[in-house]
Amino acid sequence: MNTSMKALRYEQTGSLDNLNLADVAPPTLAPGEALVQVKAAGINGSDSAGVQGWFPFVTVPRTAGRDFSGTVAQVHSDADSEWVGAEVWGTGGDRGFAVDGTYADYVKVPVSALSRKPKSLTHVQAGSLGLPWLCAWIAVETLAQVKKGENVLIIGARGGIGSAAAQLCADRGASVLGTYRTLPPSSSVPAYLTPIALSGPTAIRDAAKTAGFSNKIDVLLDCAGYEEPFNDAVGTMTPRGTGRVVVMAVHRPDGQFSMDLRAFYTRALTLKGLKSSMLDAREIKQVLDVLAQKFDSGAFEGPSEVRQVDMGDVGAVRAALREVTERSSAVRSVIVPGGGGE
Repeated sequence: MNTSMKALRYEQTGSLDNLNLADVAPPTLAPGEALVQVKAAGINGSDSAGVQGWFPFVTVPRTAGRDFSGTVAQVHSDADSEWVGAEVWGTGGDRGFAVDGTYADYVKVPVSALSRKPKSLTHVQAGSLGLPWLCAWIAVETLAQVKKGENVLIIGARGGIGSAAAQLCADRGASVLGTYRTLPPSSSVPAYLTPIALSGPTAIRDAAKTAGFSNKIDVLLDCAGYEEPFNDAVGTMTPRGTGRVVVMAVHRPDGQFSMDLRAFYTRALTLKGLKSSMLDAREIKQVLDVLAQKFDSGAFEGPSEVRQVDMGDVGAVRAALREVTERSSAVRSVIVPGGGGE
């Protein structure tokens, strides 16, 4: 094992310019831990927000990054030696916030949290999926508890979380509507999703009415965090007191958001916020194990395109983090140590 490795670190929060490439010592393993050589590390909005100081729980100095796909290079205990050489993926928890993250050559992971990567996906594909699919799972399974026959509206169906949530809801037998800033070609819209273009302040309500879903939306998943579509979407929800709203994003750095509370209480809706670290490491492993089976069985689809960003090109990394914050690209990006992924 080398005495040093490359990592993208920040000594203080406040700006993406604080993220720099550094030589650091590889993680030291404790009993029950494994060292994973990172092949690809997903670029997420929460990574960018952490560096920019939007979260009060981030501690510095810190190596950024939450998602990874890679190969187990070393374990502390001989009892865990079966994992050496295994291809694994992971995400979530306080990694990248309170403990060092995945924008590095190596990351340490509890053996009890190791999940085998889907065989049908490359490291680059798997590395791009962890956090979006974990958030989607928490929204659909843990918080909203979507049921067969329910109607679900997703704001931001094009994004990583929104597209994953759409697949999860459809797999459960729910009807799914999803918003797009501009509608993509019909050939690229999944057959299980009714697309809605955000073309005006009442676009969502108008489209829901046309499709026969006025006052019939049981679950609203806001994956985007903009006031106008959110308040428009609330106007589509059931007034029976069973509607659930899950919010997982706020566009403004200060977290402020104007909400139509009258529409909320006249429909007796329930509002929940999504915190991606609400599941512990073993719970996340269980989710990833289920998802891996679904990907390998063909029930879920991985990304058709993933952009690779060389970890050594710090300017490109910062640009990709800025882009994911602004949600200006439909293509997921991953950081690749050593200049090449698999």
